[in-house]
Amino acid sequence: MKNLTISVLAVVLGAAIVFGYVFYGKHRDMKDALEESNKQLLVLNEKVAQSNEERAGLYDKIQKNAQELERLENANLRISQIIEKLENAKRHISQLEDTIKIKDQALSRSDERIRQMEEEVKGEKKIQEAIRKEFSVRDDEVARLKEQLQEEESLGKAEIEELRSTYNSLISELKKQVKDREMTIREFEEMLTITFVDRVLFDFGKATVTSEGRSVLARVGEVLRDAPGMKIRVVGHTDNVPIRREYRYRFPSNWDLSSARAAAVVRYFQREGGLDAKCLEAVGRSFYEPVASNETEAGRAQNRRVEVVIAPMVGKQ
Repeated sequence: MKNLTISVLAVVLGAAIVFGYVFYGKHRDMKDALEESNKQLLVLNEKVAQSNEERAGLYDKIQKNAQELERLENANLRISQIIEKLENAKRHISQLEDTIKIKDQALSRSDERIRQMEEEVKGEKKIQEAIRKEFSVRDDEVARLKEQLQEEESLGKAEIEELRSTYNSLISELKKQVKDREMTIREFEEMLTITFVDRVLFDFGKATVTSEGRSVLARVGEVLRDAPGMKIRVVGHTDNVPIRREYRYRFPSNWDLSSARAAAVVRYFQREGGLDAKCLEAVGRSFYEPVASNETEAGRAQNRRVEVVIAPMVGKQ
């Protein structure tokens, strides 16, 4: 029994020794592996540190590149603005050049005009000299004309007095002749107007003087013939009623009718009354100068009229 125990212990001890030896070998291998791993870890840490440094350097470079890129973009923007300003300047210069050309052309024309004006001035000076000589020659003529004018003014005053006396006589005589209520006489300063309603001189819608009208005009013409130096203006007027269809072939409008009646009276004064045609004038006014309302028959009757306007002739020789 004792021997068995020793044998067992010997076996166990031998096993322990063998196990310890084996464990020691494994431990030593693990220690070596750990040391190798530590070395590799150091190497890796160094590489990581180096990578971090390189990454930091790359980041700095990226930042610097970003700044450089921003500066480059700003520079490109400024360059674009400068190019645009240069283009605008070129266009402005082109416009200025065109303006200068136009002004040069205008200046050239002005120079030519100045030369022409200088020539004209030379000619004007010659003309002025001739005019001065002519004035000198005409001084005596002017003095003579002044004397003649004074003489004519003296004669003119006498003629004016004679004309005024004739005018007063004309008014008086006409008032004696014109007594019918359908004929009126109006005076205004030195102008006299005799108004005839149309039925005194014309049939309705016609422009031929009636026999009664010729008798009336004969009396008036007789008075006017004895009053020379008068301007006689005959004015025809109508109402606003359109010309009837059956008369339109002769008088398309009231203008035609009023003008034809005025011409008929003038023609009678010239041919039958013996008045000078240079003193006569015929005018048609249609219905544009009414003396009464065209809304009533009485008013329209007053508007259908012929006026004989008598006034001293201007510039009578």
